[in-house]
Amino acid sequence: MLYFIVMKKWMNVPNTLSIIRILTIPAIVLLIIYSTTKNYPILIGVYFFSVWLDFFDGYLARKLSQETELGKILDPLADKLMIAAIVIALVIKTDFPLWLAIIILLRDLVILVAASIISREKHTILPSLLAGKVTFALLGALILVYILDLYQYIDLTILKRFFISLSCCFLTWSFVEYYKVYEAYKRGKND
Repeated sequence: MLYFIVMKKWMNVPNTLSIIRILTIPAIVLLIIYSTTKNYPILIGVYFFSVWLDFFDGYLARKLSQETELGKILDPLADKLMIAAIVIALVIKTDFPLWLAIIILLRDLVILVAASIISREKHTILPSLLAGKVTFALLGALILVYILDLYQYIDLTILKRFFISLSCCFLTWSFVEYYKVYEAYKRGKND
């Protein structure tokens, strides 16, 4: 009985979609690492499906008034896990810059640690910032360009350079915005 009460409170459609998105990550990584012209369409399809789930889980949570504390954790966690895993796979398989991968991974790690400190001390989960959402969308586009470039008949070097430059700007912007939130929390805590 307790199981059904907990499941009803926490496991709604948006949270289920976030979990499905997390479960697509290993498939995307394997399809990148072992990419061939045969599995290339499958890789593109699974990646778009995962991106669609990301949009749809948030949309449904708002539309159906099913925003939960678990969803506030699952959605950004799924974003960070997806970006981290795919970026690592792209570093292994392609010319994705290692320095950019390190910046992405360190930024996300710092944000996760700061968010967990605030969550633990304030007993609340802060919502994602606009800067973080825009940066995630831009990183998703950068990843898509690298995935499309896996196909041997497409050369997207100029597009990759453009998205790398843009990503660096937005990574910096989002990091500064999250830092401001953390600093405001620390100042409020010490007052």
